[in-house]
Amino acid sequence: MQRKSFADMTCPIARSLEHVGEWWSMLILRDAFGGTTRFDEFQRSLGIAPNMLARRLAALVDAGLLERRPYSERPPRDEYVLTERGRDFKPVLTALVVFGRKHFAAAGRPVPSRFAGVFTPPSPARRGDAPPPGRRRDKAAQP
Repeated sequence: MQRKSFADMTCPIARSLEHVGEWWSMLILRDAFGGTTRFDEFQRSLGIAPNMLARRLAALVDAGLLERRPYSERPPRDEYVLTERGRDFKPVLTALVVFGRKHFAAAGRPVPSRFAGVFTPPSPARRGDAPPPGRRRDKAAQP
């Protein structure tokens, strides 16, 4: 069965899923936020087949979410680092962490330590905190 392409759709969710909708892609990005940069590190962390990892990394580079940078000439080796576009994906992963903890938590199993604090959602604003730039305070919320 051939996978449907969302590239021609106008919905921003569908167009984003075209690049990050495959589960390995999100787990690769998760690991990149946790500090993983090298092929063998991704493979060890994820237990993914090398051919699949190579395809997913290439797709993330093509989508502009990761950048490929050489770190060794002999033998030739590259690392994969988040781009600005890739870093902009962090709130999506943070929302998945919040959703997953609430609805699908692995009882008695903590989040791996390498991700502790990486995907911590921002604290809700407290009364009296400054509003985000460009937003006015609600008059009823003012003391």
